[in-house]
Amino acid sequence: MTEKSRRSRMDYWHTANLIMIVFSVGLVNSLLGPFLMDMAEIYSSAMNEVAVMNSARAIGLFIGSCVGGFLYERINDQILMIIMGAVYGVGTVLHPLLPDLTYFHVLGFILGVAIGISHIGSQVRLVTLWAEDSAPAIQAIHASYGVGATIGPFVGAPFLSLRENDIIVKETRIYIPYAASGFLFFLILISMIAAYCVDPIGIKKAKESKKVRDDDSSRAFETVLMALLVLYLTTSVNIESTFSTLISVYAHGSPLLEFSKPDAAYLAGVFWTTFTGGRIVSIFVAAFFDVKKFLLVSHSLVLCASGILVLFGSSAACTWIGVALMGSGVSAMYGAAKALVFKYFHLRHFHISMILTGACLGIAVPAYFVPPVVERWPMFLPYYIGTCNISHLIVLLLMFNAVRGKRTIHEANEKPKGIQKEDALP
Repeated sequence: MTEKSRRSRMDYWHTANLIMIVFSVGLVNSLLGPFLMDMAEIYSSAMNEVAVMNSARAIGLFIGSCVGGFLYERINDQILMIIMGAVYGVGTVLHPLLPDLTYFHVLGFILGVAIGISHIGSQVRLVTLWAEDSAPAIQAIHASYGVGATIGPFVGAPFLSLRENDIIVKETRIYIPYAASGFLFFLILISMIAAYCVDPIGIKKAKESKKVRDDDSSRAFETVLMALLVLYLTTSVNIESTFSTLISVYAHGSPLLEFSKPDAAYLAGVFWTTFTGGRIVSIFVAAFFDVKKFLLVSHSLVLCASGILVLFGSSAACTWIGVALMGSGVSAMYGAAKALVFKYFHLRHFHISMILTGACLGIAVPAYFVPPVVERWPMFLPYYIGTCNISHLIVLLLMFNAVRGKRTIHEANEKPKGIQKEDALP
């Protein structure tokens, strides 16, 4: 009984460490959008050149996710995650302190690799620790990223530079929130090291207990549905990343709005607040609400948000409302779409790799061509996001059409044993 209780306490300790790491990553990542203009001043570069860091980080994320599995087979997962946490903590402090923009982009790539490797380790450790009870832990770790991303813009806003009539009234002090975030990583690493000293056991690679039969689902159907899902999630990540990164630039640069830098940063905070709130609420709503209807409601919200931002682009009040609706609507799409599709075929590692590739493309590709256009023509952002939202809905409807009349794998397994034996015959 004592051993079981102690083991349970260690599970909570390990889980809390992982949740705090993801929270800190969300906090740091959310700072780039509001700090984009000040970063451009620090590195004497255009904002679109600074924003390329998103692309570098996405490439690093993909590579880190690819090599992570290889590394975890050879290194204790706790040690590897501690190393990656240390890399990310030091890199966080260095954000505004590097010699030039090239180093900044290289830093983004390195941090992306660290995130990718940590992502694999955290997911495997959580599932192994909590087994059949892992769903709440996974939801908590995803929500923690959103909580960190929500807090980031609000914490960073007071440290932005201030200009009046092209004269700098207050110098930027964004190095302070980055240093504070680095210190937070340091505290978390102390907790992770302490947990490792008490419980140094690593998570071994799980072996497949059984093979999935090829006739469990149509290969052609699986390929088509998976392709639609990757396209859907790529678009979803594109909307989330592009909108959250550039909404501050849009609000500050639009001649119809002319938000101050702090107000523009708070606008990004509103997006992340509603995004996180929507993600938390979706955990409970999804348990009682049909996933298809849930997705349609989400798409209705983002389409409404796009309509408000396009038609009432000169209204500050409507901009706040539109941003709040956008965050609420896009928050649940990623998880809900996967929940819908994964009911129709057995999930494989290859599927996760494809999803990750799509997510990286959704972040990296728009970061090259959208920021320079928004910088010159701010209204391009609501037009671009609106077009993406319409395309997103079309892909969703194609997914609905693809699964129409199909049985889920759970329904297929609910057959009498006699029928199962007959199905197994050639």
